[in-house]
Amino acid sequence: MQESIPMIDSHAHILTDDTATYPPSPPSGAIKLGELDNPMTIERLLADMGGAGVGKAVLVQRGSVYGFDNSYVCDAVERAPDRLAAVCSINGEADDAAARVHHWVGERKAVGIRFMELVRDSGLGWLDSASARGAWRAAADLDIPACVHFFPWNRIEGLARLHDILTTLPHLKVVVDHFSNMDVNAGAPDYGLDEALARLVDFAGVAVKYTTIPLGRLDKAGVDAAPIVKRVVDHFGADRVMWGSDVSQSPGSYDYMAELARRSVAALDVVQQDQVLKSTASALYGRNWG
Repeated sequence: MQESIPMIDSHAHILTDDTATYPPSPPSGAIKLGELDNPMTIERLLADMGGAGVGKAVLVQRGSVYGFDNSYVCDAVERAPDRLAAVCSINGEADDAAARVHHWVGERKAVGIRFMELVRDSGLGWLDSASARGAWRAAADLDIPACVHFFPWNRIEGLARLHDILTTLPHLKVVVDHFSNMDVNAGAPDYGLDEALARLVDFAGVAVKYTTIPLGRLDKAGVDAAPIVKRVVDHFGADRVMWGSDVSQSPGSYDYMAELARRSVAALDVVQQDQVLKSTASALYGRNWG
């Protein structure tokens, strides 16, 4: 891909050491030691994006630090609304889950929401409890995408339950984060794209996001990510696949993450490269960023 074409980062995490304005509220009760040392603030991210050829970014709430208070990502968007958008975490087990979707989208102008397990082995109530399903319906009514993150230990059950949700709400827009944590080391011909993930292709609103989580692991192991990305694109279509950095959560500089992204689309044609690294995110989040 031509480096002169600015990319869109669909999965950037930001942090701040301004704990007075944005106090950490991790669901686990404590954040990792040193988590807020030299944080990836919005100012730092914007500078790093400029140096790495990334034009715009979707700020995804760092739930492990701030829980379900999405104030920082929403406030950050106000700094550069032409370059930034926010995706807010929702507590699917809260009685007011649907109302919180309407709050963050309607009042704080978020362009999407996110569900994930924030305390290990807490079950899947955050995904499809009665309150969570209310939040899914709210997302469908608002026509905004809902990101969902599965870990290796809950992905099979989670993807099955997600399939059930989509059967009930077939027009729902869903982004499956991090290749669903599929086994990217599985090798040819499927490279970890199993039936659990593959059958979601039947729902037109489902997109797949990949980040430095798989790309960094593959790079460290000396494995070329391009065939894996191509396998997913061949199945879902490039207009349903997008890249995000996972900056501040995954290790490595922002330049490194952007370079991994460019290398990951080497097996795609120019049009597909543009979709995966830019146009899919622009279309999905409704920003018409181009």
